[in-house]
Amino acid sequence: MADTNFIPWGENLKGLVSQTKCTATIINDILRERGVFCSSSEKVNTVPNLIKSLLSPAESYELLNGIKTKEKLDKVNFRSYEVKQDSDLLDLVSGLMDTDDLQSNDYVNYQISDFNDFTSLDGTSSNSLILDFEVCRKDILDDWYESEKFFKGSVEIKKGSDDNKAISMSVKLNHSSPETKEVADKVISIVEKSLIEDGVIDEPKQGGRVLFDDFTNENRINFLNSLASQHTGYDFYHTKIDDFSFTPDKDLDTKHLKQDTNLLEKDINRLRVSGDLEKIITVKWKHIHPYIKATKVVATYTIDHKSYSGECRVSYEFSDYNKRKLINPELCINFVNLKLKGAPPSVIHNVQSIIMREIETRKNELLAKYKKP
Repeated sequence: MADTNFIPWGENLKGLVSQTKCTATIINDILRERGVFCSSSEKVNTVPNLIKSLLSPAESYELLNGIKTKEKLDKVNFRSYEVKQDSDLLDLVSGLMDTDDLQSNDYVNYQISDFNDFTSLDGTSSNSLILDFEVCRKDILDDWYESEKFFKGSVEIKKGSDDNKAISMSVKLNHSSPETKEVADKVISIVEKSLIEDGVIDEPKQGGRVLFDDFTNENRINFLNSLASQHTGYDFYHTKIDDFSFTPDKDLDTKHLKQDTNLLEKDINRLRVSGDLEKIITVKWKHIHPYIKATKVVATYTIDHKSYSGECRVSYEFSDYNKRKLINPELCINFVNLKLKGAPPSVIHNVQSIIMREIETRKNELLAKYKKP
């Protein structure tokens, strides 16, 4: 949100109310509180009335707060740990950090605007926890009313046991910007260090991450395709593979497959808009799987949750923010879009969480099958 000590007027106000985030409803509410009623609620009728008069401090705050920029949680990384001691998680991780511990230095363009320490995720269990926070990023090159953008993030920690009674701890990092990913990583680093010192976990290989080099070329394709397609429940049902990204493995001799990789790329481009890529990937071009590095699979699903129905697209990819040349990147799950007709934001957020739990369960099963020993 922009500086609320500045009251926009004239051209500054015109530029502000012209933004799509400044809706007709926001403008109408301000005018009606003044007792001004227009024959139409369209901006073409209401904006001139607002610009001709000055805003009060309260009206300025209402207008600026109404277009506050936020992004929903849509990217997730998973981490897994083996637990040596069956201890109460909440006692172990609460009070380990504050906001000063999570900002590396003063030479960054963001600050933590909200922070809540670990609490019970469901209000009862002390072994299923969540820490949430908000980051405010200042972009000085943007327009004055868009110079501050807000992004939410969270870290979830759960402890459980399998059929063999082996205790494990799973961590889910939710983030929506490079800044929230950076803060979430620091939270996990602090928690991980403390649990190692307390003897609860051993120092994990690769920080519990699922990394690109954990798979052979062939098994990486099988892992991504299976993770995307093996969801056939009523509430979250796989319908098709929309996209597939790959590069030839330059460490291998692939000259004899150059024509095949070009044809595969053409098949993907042809079916990307309308069609299912699954058979193209898993059957027709199976013979070149050992020679290509798969980086991303995108899939479409139908959703049925209580009285709501819709669809979503989810991306399964080895990537990181704004980094083109990656060395052994981490698996990231990304909601490309989610449409749930008539659902309020709280329901959409809950559906995202349910889907991610389903994906995490499937991920753990498939890692045992496809990950290198």
